[in-house]
Amino acid sequence: MTDFRKQALLCIFLLAAILLLETYTNMDLRIQNMLYSAEHGWLISREAHQKLSFIFYKGIKNLVIATGVSALLVFLAGFRLPKLARFRRPALLLFLSIVLVPVIVAGSKQLTNVYCPAQLEMYGGRYPWVRVLEHYPDDFVQLKRGKCFPAGHATVGFALMMLYFCFQNRRQKIAALSAAIALGWITGIYQMLRGEHFLSHTLFTMVASWLVIIIIVQVTDRLLPANKS
Repeated sequence: MTDFRKQALLCIFLLAAILLLETYTNMDLRIQNMLYSAEHGWLISREAHQKLSFIFYKGIKNLVIATGVSALLVFLAGFRLPKLARFRRPALLLFLSIVLVPVIVAGSKQLTNVYCPAQLEMYGGRYPWVRVLEHYPDDFVQLKRGKCFPAGHATVGFALMMLYFCFQNRRQKIAALSAAIALGWITGIYQMLRGEHFLSHTLFTMVASWLVIIIIVQVTDRLLPANKS
């Protein structure tokens, strides 16, 4: 419980720090400006995305969905097959993470009302640049709410950070966590290259995903202790 509280407080502190960086520095703009030119647009154009989506967008998303379905099947089979009983807890944790991390973290962008870089006037779009904690200009008529903070697509990768709690061996834990973080950043950077997110969007998503994950573990272990699984 103590470790959970420390991690939760650290996550909250980091989320606040990211919001402050996004609000009071030009970190996002400096990085995003390197990925865009007025002449050629974004490093990954719409045409390029159509070719790459099979791997970096739909491909990764479908892979994680398949992993979640497999985890659910293993969890259910564990009730009938004694050999799979010991995998019930990790399978349940992984399934819950793959479902709840996107729902909670990506779903929160419905509330923040922040536009993607490609939608902003400075990058050829039609909307003003307003940071997460700022208000839109009084004369701005908003016909469509922004839905870009935090990053949504990256949650499919970061949800797999739950694999850290699915292994017993420390080396396996670290390897699984590292792979999940790498996958999350592959999806996050890919979206930045398309002009779909700023860096702070993905940073916030990564930390928020971990916060959701440790809450899932805490609640699940209270309701379904390991020795009763």
